[in-house]
Amino acid sequence: MYPCRRFMALFLFSFSTSLLAADGPVEVSPAVNAALTQISANSLRGHVSFLASDLLEGRGTPSRGLDIAAEYIASQFRRAGLEAPIDGGYFQVASFLSLEPNRDGLRFETSTGVRIDAAKLTPDTSVGLSLTAAAAVKFGEGVTVNGKVVLVHAGDFRAFMGVRRQLMSAKPTLIVVTGAAASRMRSRNMLIPADEKGSGVPIVAIQDEAFDALVQSAPAGDLPFTVTVNIGVPIDKPVTLRNVIGVLRGSDPALKDTFELVTAHYDHLGTRAEGTDKIFNGANDDASGTASVIEIATALAGLNPRPRRSIVFLALFGEEVGLLGSRYYGVHPVFPIARTVADVNLEHMGRTDSGEGSHAGLLNFTGFDFSTLPASFRRAGEAVGIQVVKDEKNSDAFFGRSDNQALADLGVPAHTASVTYEFPDYHQVGDEWSKIDYDNMARVDRAVALGMLIIANSTEAPQWNASEPKTARYVEAAKKLAPANPTTPASRN
Repeated sequence: MYPCRRFMALFLFSFSTSLLAADGPVEVSPAVNAALTQISANSLRGHVSFLASDLLEGRGTPSRGLDIAAEYIASQFRRAGLEAPIDGGYFQVASFLSLEPNRDGLRFETSTGVRIDAAKLTPDTSVGLSLTAAAAVKFGEGVTVNGKVVLVHAGDFRAFMGVRRQLMSAKPTLIVVTGAAASRMRSRNMLIPADEKGSGVPIVAIQDEAFDALVQSAPAGDLPFTVTVNIGVPIDKPVTLRNVIGVLRGSDPALKDTFELVTAHYDHLGTRAEGTDKIFNGANDDASGTASVIEIATALAGLNPRPRRSIVFLALFGEEVGLLGSRYYGVHPVFPIARTVADVNLEHMGRTDSGEGSHAGLLNFTGFDFSTLPASFRRAGEAVGIQVVKDEKNSDAFFGRSDNQALADLGVPAHTASVTYEFPDYHQVGDEWSKIDYDNMARVDRAVALGMLIIANSTEAPQWNASEPKTARYVEAAKKLAPANPTTPASRN
C-alpha cells in the first residue's frame, strides 16, 4: 500500500533542507516541498485534455495540430518564466523534407522469379537507385552487409528503426523491410533533415504476405537469390518542424554551465482514413509526458534559490516517426552535449492500467542498471511515496524505443521514465484524456521533479555503469565527452 495524500503532505514537511547527500533519505526543504505541491492533478488534466483533444487531430508529424501543440507548449514555458534560449524564443526550427515515393518504373524482383507488384512497394530514399542481380542477405548478428541488399523482417516499427540505425553505418546498398513495420511505413511519407538529402542508405518497404513469409523463415546470412531493383528519385517537399525548449538557468557559478535535460515528445500518429473514430488522440502517448514537462517546469521555476545546475525542458517533435526531434537536437544542440549531464525522458506517465495489473504508485526506468541515474529517482520516490522499480521484462528491451536513445548514443546518461510500458489503447484511437489517472500522475511527477533536483544540486553527475555489457558503446561515447567536462566522470566500474 502507498501513503495517502494527507500523510504524504505531513511526511514531506517533516524533512529538513538539504538535497545534496549522495546516500540515505532525501531531505526536502519547505521551499522545495511548496514547489512540489504545486504539481496538481487538475492542472495536468487541463494540459492533457487540450493536447489530446480532437482539435489537434492526433498531432501527426507534420500537421497543423502539431504546430498548435508547439505554440501551446511555448505559451506554458512563457507563463512559467523559463528563459527562451534561441534568439529570445522557444522554438528550435528544423528544416526537413517530406519524400513522396516516385512510382514511375518502380520494380523489385528476385532471380528465383519473385516479382513484387509496385503497389506493394514503398520506397524511403532521397535518391534514385538501380541494381541488377545484387547479392542479398538476411539481417542477423554478425552478418556482413556491406555492399549488399539486406532484408529485415520487423514486427514493430520502432524495433526496425533501431535496426536501421545499426545498418546505416554498415553501408548496405539497400535495406528491404517486411512485416508490420512495412505497413507502418506505407501509411506516410518519409521525413529527412534537409541537409541529409542525397545521403544515407535507400530503404524499400514490401507489403506482400508470401514474400514476408519467405523473409521471416529464412536463416540469417546469405540468401540463395539475387535482387534486381529500380527506384526513381522521390518528389520532395520542404517541411518545417520545431522542438520547443525552455531553460531554468542554474544558480551555481560553475555548475550553471552544465545541463540536465527533461524531455518528452509531443507528436503522435495523426489520423486514419477509416472508422467512426479517426483520430489517434495520444493522451498517454505522449501528451502525458509533455504535460509533465510543462507542470514540472512551472513548479521548479519559482524556486529561490534555483537549482545549482541548469535544467533544460525540451518538447520534441517526430518521435513516432523515428526519434526525429531528439536526433535533430543531438546534431544541433542548443546546449553543449559535452556539458549535458543527463536526460530524463518522460513517456506514458498517466495510465496506471496494464496487462500486468495496476501500476498505481510505480515508476519504471528503461535500462535501469545502465547508469547511476535511476538510483537518484529511487531515493526521490521514497521521499514522496512512489516506488521506482525495475521492470525485469521490459526495462532493457524498451531502452532504445524512445527519445532517450538519441542522447545515450552521444554518451549522455539518458533513460525513459514511465508508469506503464504498454497499456490498453496503446497506439489506438482509444488513447484519450479521460482514461488517465491524474492523481497518480501528479504524485509521480513530484517524484520526477525531486529526482531532477537531486541531480541538479549534486556536484557528481550520473555515470554509465561500465560493468554492464549493454552499455559499452555509451561508455565509449561518454569518454569522448569527458575532457570537455572534467567534473563529469564517463562511467563507474
